[in-house]
Amino acid sequence: MYSAVTDLERLLAPEQLRQLADDGPGSSEPEVVMAEAIEQADREIDAFLGMVLAVPLEPVPPLVANLSAKIAVYNLFRRRSHLELGEWAGEYSRAVKLLERIARGDLSLGRPATDQVAPPREPNSLAVVAPRRHFHLGEY
Repeated sequence: MYSAVTDLERLLAPEQLRQLADDGPGSSEPEVVMAEAIEQADREIDAFLGMVLAVPLEPVPPLVANLSAKIAVYNLFRRRSHLELGEWAGEYSRAVKLLERIARGDLSLGRPATDQVAPPREPNSLAVVAPRRHFHLGEY
């Protein structure tokens, strides 16, 4: 999992988390429900990141852990249709927009993917990085 219950508790009071996850007697334990909310969030994250990276991510970048926790809290709120989503609807929307930008390649997680690591350079070699060419020699 990309986040843990302790990550959720940093975003929301533990008592409120338990209330959101507690379905009453005879149902799953709140910890099980919270773990399911995290797993749902992680699957959503993997759907986006899997377009540009190998998933599941290991080690988990801090940004992904944070997004997982925020989406999991949102998932817990959605289970209670009588509750107002409030700020969590906005947090979820921002998380999805961020994931979309990562999936498009507009934003990086701050580390190269293992399959995107540049090969080591030879000693005394020179690497040149230049902007895309606007004019080609064959045009003139």
